[in-house]
Amino acid sequence: MVILIIILLLEVIFRFWYYLKYKRSYHISIKIPWKDSYVIPNPFLSFSYKRNSIIDKNQKLPYPLHTNKFYSFKDPLHLNNIGHFGKNIKLKKSKIRILCLGASTTANNISDGKQDYTYPKLLQKYLGNKYEVVNCGIGGWTSIDILINFQLNLLQYKPDMIILYHGYNDLAYHLMDNIKTDYSHGRKNLGEVIYKIKRSYFLPKIKFFHLYEFFKDKIFGTGNVRNDVMFMINKQQIDYLKEFKTLQIEKNIIENLYILCKHHNIKILSSTFAYYDYEKTLASNKLHKGIIIENKNIKKLSKKYNTLFVDQYELVPNNDEYFVDCVHFTPKGMKKISREFGNVIKKYYN
Repeated sequence: MVILIIILLLEVIFRFWYYLKYKRSYHISIKIPWKDSYVIPNPFLSFSYKRNSIIDKNQKLPYPLHTNKFYSFKDPLHLNNIGHFGKNIKLKKSKIRILCLGASTTANNISDGKQDYTYPKLLQKYLGNKYEVVNCGIGGWTSIDILINFQLNLLQYKPDMIILYHGYNDLAYHLMDNIKTDYSHGRKNLGEVIYKIKRSYFLPKIKFFHLYEFFKDKIFGTGNVRNDVMFMINKQQIDYLKEFKTLQIEKNIIENLYILCKHHNIKILSSTFAYYDYEKTLASNKLHKGIIIENKNIKKLSKKYNTLFVDQYELVPNNDEYFVDCVHFTPKGMKKISREFGNVIKKYYN
């Protein structure tokens, strides 16, 4: 009885502390059996998504802004024949084919309960049937993953244009020791740590016991590979006291993508990366500084290779209406960036 009272007291203290610190309750992730996981190892990428699969485990999303307001989806999400969200893509094209390259800010689907939103899906709707817009983003990818995937998997589909909306994910690896040009100083392949992620599936999930879930998630993982993958594949802690230099490694990787597109006569629509520093902490401020450097680099590359360009950093208002956290968008934010991209595309082709 005494032990039970102590546990209950600790649980109350934890919930109170957590709410004071984060202004929300601790989020208990859905536990997904490994056989149903759509995040898989890949020999050439940090990780990839399982081709021709369906995501049908829905949950409210614990974004720090608009907590639990949005869902993962309204209708189950389909991963196509190239391992990205959306319909299957054929080698032969009959429309102007546009591939949207990026990470979670490109891939992300959220729902308000009435419909599903991604910026590529909204862009498709805005442009109309003359175009084929393909979502080629995967959450957590760096510029290296984007370049390799484009070269090995996407180039064969002969896009007429790519949209590159990318930033943020590379920054952590520039705030670690002994930086290497392939980010191997700070990142593992999912295959190296998959056994650690699988072991968390054997631990029970006790939804009402937040204190237990918190420590279990921190030590063993959540039992949901999508949540655990980034925690497990990072080798080092981020040192927010370090200073960014030029982010030349990331710039070189993106330039290789531009050179590849130029060689294959693929038009590029590049963009700065929007960032909402609502937290005003040491970490958020340091990452904001990194975003500013990334955006300067993308502007230089755009000018050097004469690409189409959208300054989303300046165009997207910095307020809660457009963001669910510092980089991911609400439906209104997605509509904003899709329309800004769409205006440039329509002008170019019309």
